[in-house]
Amino acid sequence: MIRRHKPQVAAVTLTAASMVLAFGATAWSSPLPSSSGTVAAADSGAPAPVIVILKDQLPSAPADSGHLTERKQQAASAQAPLLAKVKAEGGSDIKSFVVGNAFSATVSPALRAALAANPAVASVVDDQKVTVAPPSPVTPAEAKGAAGAKSPKAPKTSAAPNAAASGKAAGGAADLGAICPSDPSKPLLEPEALYSTHVEGTKDAPGAHEIADGKGVKVAYIADGLDPDHPDFIRPDGSHAVVDHQDFSGEGWDAPSGAAEAFGDASAMIAQGRQSYDLSKFVHPSHPLPAGCNIRIQGMSPGASLVALKAGGETFPNSAILQSIDYAVSVAHVDVLNESFGSNVTPDSSAHDTVSLFNDQAVAAGVTVTVSSGDAGINGTIGSPSTDSKVISVGASTDNQSYLQTGYAAAQFSNGTWSNDRISALSSGGITQGGRTVDLVAPGESDWALCGPDTDKYTECSDYNGAGTSIQSFGGTSQSAPLTAGAAADVIQAYRDAHRGASPTPALVKAFLTGTANDLGLPAQEQGAGLLNVRAAVEAARGYHSPDGAKGSSTVAVTTGQIDLTGRAGSTHTANVDVVNTSSSPQTVSAATRTFAPLSATQRTVPLNSATDPTFSYATNGATWVHHDVTFTVPSGADRLAASIAWPGAAQKSGSNTVTPVVRMTLLDPSGRLETNTRPQGGPVSPNFGIVDVPHPVAGEWKAILYTPAGSNGFTGNVQLDTAFQRAVPAGGVSPQVTTLAPGQSKTLHVQLTTPTTSGDDSQSVTVSSSNGRTTSVPVILRSLVDLNGTSGSFTGTITGGNARSYSPAQSFTYAFDVPKGHRDLRVGLTLGGDPNVLVQGVLISPNGTPIDVESNALLDANGTLTGKAAGLSVTTLDPAAGRWRFALVVVNPVSGSELSQPFTGTIGLDQNRASAARLPNDARTKLAAGKPGTVTVSYTNNTAATQVVQADGRLNRKTDLPLVPQIASGTVALPLTPTSQVPGFLIPPGTDRLTAVAASTVAAQLEISAPTGSPDLFGDLKKAQNGSTISVARSVGTAAQPIVPGFWSSYVQQIGPFPNSGAPAGSSTITATAHTLAFDPAISSSTGDPYALAVNANAPATAPVTVKPGATGTIQVTVTPTAPEGSTVSGVLYLVTAPTTVATANNSVATTGSVLAALPYSYTVN
Repeated sequence: MIRRHKPQVAAVTLTAASMVLAFGATAWSSPLPSSSGTVAAADSGAPAPVIVILKDQLPSAPADSGHLTERKQQAASAQAPLLAKVKAEGGSDIKSFVVGNAFSATVSPALRAALAANPAVASVVDDQKVTVAPPSPVTPAEAKGAAGAKSPKAPKTSAAPNAAASGKAAGGAADLGAICPSDPSKPLLEPEALYSTHVEGTKDAPGAHEIADGKGVKVAYIADGLDPDHPDFIRPDGSHAVVDHQDFSGEGWDAPSGAAEAFGDASAMIAQGRQSYDLSKFVHPSHPLPAGCNIRIQGMSPGASLVALKAGGETFPNSAILQSIDYAVSVAHVDVLNESFGSNVTPDSSAHDTVSLFNDQAVAAGVTVTVSSGDAGINGTIGSPSTDSKVISVGASTDNQSYLQTGYAAAQFSNGTWSNDRISALSSGGITQGGRTVDLVAPGESDWALCGPDTDKYTECSDYNGAGTSIQSFGGTSQSAPLTAGAAADVIQAYRDAHRGASPTPALVKAFLTGTANDLGLPAQEQGAGLLNVRAAVEAARGYHSPDGAKGSSTVAVTTGQIDLTGRAGSTHTANVDVVNTSSSPQTVSAATRTFAPLSATQRTVPLNSATDPTFSYATNGATWVHHDVTFTVPSGADRLAASIAWPGAAQKSGSNTVTPVVRMTLLDPSGRLETNTRPQGGPVSPNFGIVDVPHPVAGEWKAILYTPAGSNGFTGNVQLDTAFQRAVPAGGVSPQVTTLAPGQSKTLHVQLTTPTTSGDDSQSVTVSSSNGRTTSVPVILRSLVDLNGTSGSFTGTITGGNARSYSPAQSFTYAFDVPKGHRDLRVGLTLGGDPNVLVQGVLISPNGTPIDVESNALLDANGTLTGKAAGLSVTTLDPAAGRWRFALVVVNPVSGSELSQPFTGTIGLDQNRASAARLPNDARTKLAAGKPGTVTVSYTNNTAATQVVQADGRLNRKTDLPLVPQIASGTVALPLTPTSQVPGFLIPPGTDRLTAVAASTVAAQLEISAPTGSPDLFGDLKKAQNGSTISVARSVGTAAQPIVPGFWSSYVQQIGPFPNSGAPAGSSTITATAHTLAFDPAISSSTGDPYALAVNANAPATAPVTVKPGATGTIQVTVTPTAPEGSTVSGVLYLVTAPTTVATANNSVATTGSVLAALPYSYTVN
């Protein structure tokens, strides 16, 4: 079932107060005293908790169940001399780790230095954890402004239909072209994915289940709750396929939850296919099916055993995710872990991502991790943690049979047949900020899965008539990932069967799955390696490292993962692609490269009228919609069809409600076959854009069906339609192009590729075809650096749009460039090419992955309310560290829909900032009288691409620990937190090089703090909390060149599971934070006020910033009233800053850090 779930936001509720905060309104809360035990933790000179990581990570003894005892012994031996030293020199709170060969302890600075110098130690780091907070779509109530706690929780990434569809879309079935069985006593075997991924065989092609069904393999999911006693989770012998279930959410296992995600995940992996379900009872009467349209549902690995881990209901706290991963690896000892959640944080891959850190440790322990890429569309929206190179990142392909069964996607206008194996329009694809893409795709639009008929307990398990049901139509990359997890279980069993019980490494499992995927003939940034082919993967697993190959196999596998290349524009690079013949007969392999070149394109305007166009009944609820059909011609020789639509779905009245009307599009080929459809994901928020593509389109006259709700709920006006056709062309050279492999033989192919001639990213494919008739591909991501010719450079790009997925971008772009040492400042500016009514966010990312400055083009009034958008934005940093920087442009959903696309231009400049203060004293020999005010005029010339709202922030040159004022909410919160809890945040001023946050709770709990863009996302020590500690400390440590991210940080506290059915115990937590930062100078005041004074003073006066438009000069009156004792020398820096902001949109939010535009030093002596 494809459902709209409540959105995940960073950490605290976005109220009007949080938006006003940046403009100097008085925060209601007052500073709290430090909680017990927190002073020492915040004192930089006192003993502090650290993690000591040893160089020897014991590769010969991984943390899997077969080697865990040996690893514990080796870790104890390796750590023993260091632990003895720690104990002898007064260290405390000592805790040894096994999954990673490391230990934590509270040590003095001297002992820390001694440990760091020890030759057995790789590093000594502050005891902290980092992670991501995943997102999802909204309910209609939320879109109307329902308030609740913005907690750092990770919602599920299952697909969401348009709001008018009553929250349900269709799923899939499979029986080689049948919609219902001819004999009801012989139900169709579902899901259709079993056939499209070659798990089940046909008379012409064998299936993977003839070799393996996951027997003896343990799989796990992290999602919400389900019924482990569902009849289709019980094996024929009466044993349970769900062998363990635990709650880490704090709700209790049996507490009501949506459950669609959990049932869908479990069904994709271990459904037994023993029950029969009548689809005629599921569909809406407006699209009836004959009685006895029976199906049965089987998983990809019905022989596997499942560990069900509940991390939340509608949202997942990040700490609950970490606890679930820890349990899966160290307690349950699973072989495969599925994660159908994610979030779009910036940067999307860095050392600040703790979920990825935990996933990497799971992989190191022998666990294969599959992760959904997201449901935000193909244009640069891949979410973390699927950006991690060690997991298997899974996008979504199409299975369209269920649309014919239910009538979804305007299927009634087709000829009753359908195509599969397209990229789903909801599948998150594109290129990540780290320069990667999805690894492969699996069916995610859309298939049948199990559910629970008790809607009081499983609230999302209802059919298209609103009744409880034991099945659901399930889709999105939330379906694709667990299908791939089930395939991984089959691969592991096949490998064990052929290798005397030995298990493949997760890297090898990934290679078998990606290296045998079926090339779909689409861009690499959409399909990765191609469509999951489980039969080929298990054949490869059986025949790997066998000199004679696998008997009965015909598989050639590519063991090289995706290729990521970065260099100067137009530079040539070489890469190797390794292939192995795992079959029992010789195989001839041919290789080539592929990119796409334009063939032709047409654009037209289509009038759509929600009052007069022909009507039809919408599949999920029978609502009346209208449609307008147009035809277009696909030329011969086209290898790809990309069709996009745009419409200005502005808010309009519908009775007493306000709606943003959506338009959808379905494509039919010349025979009338259903090909594909757009997938808006914004619920009540119209995306104003849609795009689909079709590989190898049949030449001839195609039909595009445009449809919208009838009447005042629908769109009336012009829809722009673009149909573009491309041909596949070579992208580079491969040597040898053709080679023959004997059984068991491996060879290396040498590939030559060229980066794009303009700055930015591109994708290409290396295709590998074998004489068995199969073709797979290797995705190649190419990134061209922006050349800074002296002190400036430029780049360009094109904005189209997205699908309005909540808390996900419409698009994103990344530009990388190298900054040499010794520069005063760095700036990146961006200007939109025509339509300023598109909200964008720019993020300047330092070489160590810190988002140094985050700004947007939002125009706000004095209350912080969004009033419009500017034509550009600018991000800035002072004294940039030498190294490779990145600028990430995030296009916020939805776009305006006024055009199909618009260009943008960007500039990068060094040493560009212009500010001066002629009378500002900057010499210790300058004498100023104590208590006597003097006024200085500060001048700022705005040569950026954006209007700057400038204020003054006076700071002394000495660092100090400053207690921070809780913002938005009281520092004490009741536990467990709920979706409506108000949780405090903290305002971090510029010049901060260490942030320490402490949660002192009455029960064991873990603290999380998150920066404005969701990264860094830092945690207190999980192991200490699991051992009962009620004090949780999270830290962020920066440097002068790469400081702590300024702006509004959020917090969250999660109790420690697993929990009993009664849920987490009641308690409370007091959250405090301290910034080690430049001291505020009490002698400095200004005509603008200081926006960061609120960080430490709840009663700070309101501010009055100076607005300086591009090209203009503004002035600020700064008053210096010396307050230091006579004879004292005072030195400091006067920052010219913009204030941090948080802008709430219909289904998103945009945070900024505030810029430090200039730094003017000052010094004087008091007399």
